[in-house]
Amino acid sequence: MRKRMARLSGTAVIAICGTLLCGGLVLPDTAAAVPNETGACLDCHDDRGADLARSPHAVFDAEAATRLACTDCHTGASGHWQDDPEDHPMSNPARLDAAATAAVCAGCHVNPHQENQAGLGPHARAGVTCTDCHRVHGARLGSGLKGEQTNLCFGCHGAQRAEFARSSSHPVRDGGYMTCTDCHLSGDDGLAPLTRLGNNEACLGCHREFRGPFPHDHQAAVDYTTEEGGCVACHEPHGSHLPRLLKQPYEAPHFPLCSQCHVVPLHQYNSQHGSDWAGVACNECHTDIHGSYESRFYLSRTLDAQGCLAAGCHAR
Repeated sequence: MRKRMARLSGTAVIAICGTLLCGGLVLPDTAAAVPNETGACLDCHDDRGADLARSPHAVFDAEAATRLACTDCHTGASGHWQDDPEDHPMSNPARLDAAATAAVCAGCHVNPHQENQAGLGPHARAGVTCTDCHRVHGARLGSGLKGEQTNLCFGCHGAQRAEFARSSSHPVRDGGYMTCTDCHLSGDDGLAPLTRLGNNEACLGCHREFRGPFPHDHQAAVDYTTEEGGCVACHEPHGSHLPRLLKQPYEAPHFPLCSQCHVVPLHQYNSQHGSDWAGVACNECHTDIHGSYESRFYLSRTLDAQGCLAAGCHAR
């Protein structure tokens, strides 16, 4: 190890530019800023060099120094490697609090996720540190996660694990077809659990047929009004014991899913409908419940053929 690091320390590191920007990653110019003490570190911590070698945080590559040094993450006095290490301990980001750890990581990682983790995001407010989810030493996945994403999230979010076990759920547990970050942290917009554009954006990324815009919006389906509507007004986002992730049953005689908002006198069991239409489900007539291009009541076109709209009782 000493021979290898002797060759390493003699390698000329040419600084092409002061800072390298790559996909939100700012790599420090170790040669221009502080001496690269990686060689001195690995003289004692040679096992650490090995577990970093195949990770995104490698400090050497083919025996050439990289732009990342041990001292970029572990700070302290030079006496640690020049004198007695016990008298001059180095910092360990894994033992810092959430804000301090995020500040260390932000030295290279400049992106919305990292900025929010440094103070705005829900994980930061809960005291969750970067190293609670990400591994630096020994990382093999590109993201540095400590494990498969879904199980990693379920480690803290036990209630959501139970919701995904219900009979109707998003396929997060089905072999990685979906992941938690398909909806969460996708925008990383600070305090919002999902995205500042509204919770619907997390849904409409996949369910594009309901995006609109519709001339006749169903207020329960939009999340940009003061009525606090949106997809989650009717659907459970993780899982439900009801079909189509519904929050409430959709059954006669009361149809609670719709009647939680709509109480229309004489609408159900109207004698004018006759026995054939008594207690018929709401969406037998109101088919475009997410929004309509034609009817302000979201009515089906088939009602024209049945004469409902020509009888003078109903208007589009």
